[in-house]
Amino acid sequence: MLLQDLQTLYLITDRRALILRTAWGRRTVSQTPFQAMDAEFEILDIGGGAGHLNFASGRSTHSPDTDYTGRYGFRCVRDAPRVRDVLEGARADQMRRSHAGKTAALTGVAARNA
Repeated sequence: MLLQDLQTLYLITDRRALILRTAWGRRTVSQTPFQAMDAEFEILDIGGGAGHLNFASGRSTHSPDTDYTGRYGFRCVRDAPRVRDVLEGARADQMRRSHAGKTAALTGVAARNA
């Protein structure tokens, strides 16, 4: 499990959360767009300042990033509350930008029709 953890990278972009893994010579990428995430994120403390940050439910339990109930997310991360705050901030910024873009597009259409 330690070897798998050392070969896993968790990323937060302006649109999604990504899990990149190169364990056992196989490269895998799994992504979760913000729209597919749960409304509330869950942190499970595993001790030693680390925790699991679950941000999506209803996933296949065959993934190493999913628990037995189908909750999916970043596993064994240090300072999980801080990582949650970063993910929530990125999701909120994306939603704000998306909403502002729609408003601007509607304003432009209304101006052309005036």
